Amino acid sequence: MRKAILAFIDFFYPPFRRFISQHNFRYLATGGSTWLLGNIVYYLAFHHLFHVEDIDFTFFTLKRETAALAVDFLVVIPYSFLLNRYVIFTHSEVKAHIQLLRFLNLNLVNILLTFAMQKFFIEILGIYPTISKVVISVLIAGFSYLYQHYFTFSVKKIKAK
Repeated sequence: MRKAILAFIDFFYPPFRRFISQHNFRYLATGGSTWLLGNIVYYLAFHHLFHVEDIDFTFFTLKRETAALAVDFLVVIPYSFLLNRYVIFTHSEVKAHIQLLRFLNLNLVNILLTFAMQKFFIEILGIYPTISKVVISVLIAGFSYLYQHYFTFSVKKIKAK
């Protein structure tokens, strides 16, 4: 499966060869698919799954956009971890359970940042929820790449003596 995914991504790589490394292009491609999936799931949840402004879950109530965001994260987090672990950062020597904990830590930070920015964009700036979601996703992407590259899926460097 990894080979098929990489072959598909690499088919589109040649025009970008002069501007970006193959590894970073692959990361952007899989990250782009994650971003696209997240926005589709958010849109579908916001417009078709949740029809009222406040969603009552017996013990707590969520606004419609927050409930859609929760559905988005429930779908995207496993998808993204599997792509990053088994397609992009396969060179990492960090054990899978450590990678997963680090990845979940990153996503907890991303969830909190996304939630705070979503509240700001929607309730303070008055930007439409789906547009806010797209903008926020782009803002968080750079931070996520650096965190994953240098921490979650890092490779141990051997010091020369």
